[in-house]
Amino acid sequence: MNTYRIQMNCGQIAYLCDFFSQYEDEQIQTVLLSANRVQAVFEAKTPLDIEEAVKHLKQVFQLSKFGPGLYFTIKNM
Repeated sequence: MNTYRIQMNCGQIAYLCDFFSQYEDEQIQTVLLSANRVQAVFEAKTPLDIEEAVKHLKQVFQLSKFGPGLYFTIKNM
């Protein structure tokens, strides 16, 4: 199992924090470490490599209720 720190940026960061603060599916588990007005840092535990993990998180949020309407970025720290 790999552990990564992943940075997420969004003008409405509360939506990302709410969604990913304790997110878990069959491929990844995330925990919120810190957040400010436009940026949040999460710890992600996953068997995926970092590029696949970031891609998976982007896809998951894009399919969420708020994902299609928000501009956001997700990247490895």
